[in-house]
Amino acid sequence: MGFFGKKKKEEHHEENDFDYSKDVGSFAGFVLLSEPEWDKDKFLEDFKEDWGIEIAEEDHIDDPDDDGKLVYADVEGLRVVVGLIEAPVPDGEAEYWAQGNYMWKDGVEIVKTHKAQLIVCILGDSPDILAKGKLYVKLAASALKQENAIAFYNEGAVFPPDMYIAFCEPMKGGALPILNLVWFGIYGNDKQIGVYTYGMRRFGKQEMEVYVPRENADLNNIRAFLLDIADYVLSGNVTLKDGETIGFTAEQKLPITLSKGIAVDGNTLKIAYDGK
Repeated sequence: MGFFGKKKKEEHHEENDFDYSKDVGSFAGFVLLSEPEWDKDKFLEDFKEDWGIEIAEEDHIDDPDDDGKLVYADVEGLRVVVGLIEAPVPDGEAEYWAQGNYMWKDGVEIVKTHKAQLIVCILGDSPDILAKGKLYVKLAASALKQENAIAFYNEGAVFPPDMYIAFCEPMKGGALPILNLVWFGIYGNDKQIGVYTYGMRRFGKQEMEVYVPRENADLNNIRAFLLDIADYVLSGNVTLKDGETIGFTAEQKLPITLSKGIAVDGNTLKIAYDGK
């Protein structure tokens, strides 16, 4: 799908931008477990079978805290970690974020039962943040095949295993796993409702929001609209700016405005929506 952008004015509001530099390139999440145990060998086998990537013994890095169940290795030039934490996510954080998954009716109650977690993260910097994100999704999807895995918690959203794994399947055909990398949340008040992104800042991009009057709301269409834009921005490393326009055709010119976020901290890009 093509997009057409046009710059309307020179002045931007970058001086008011939220400082999200600490989030750029940060990929860490947690597989929630019903019991404090995991099968490292199964994970390594699943990872190889799922993605054709073998983490051989020579790839592992010696770690004094490794009791034989920690994956701490170099994979595709990146340092990856998958390891057991024998305690639930503290302070009810996972339960809090599970409330926002409107596609998982019983999510909060299921998440409450977790007793431990597998941390999944990628350490260090990389000039190719998108490749880093894709590897992170692969690690998480394979880790979710543990028999006692009940959810995946990534700040912004919590997913049941089958949903997260299904979302990343298109990646095997070369598509960007946008639904694994960015959460599309719903937020509204008495007058308006819409969809926001959570996860764009990890790629050095502004989060985005689209709102319409409640009486005109078709959230499925709005979500699909914003999903297409987020995919376009990340796949093409595009930077949208205040004062520009975007559209699905050369004639469609939807204004982009940078202002204080409604559902997200800091400034966000508000994209006009005409329902087309």
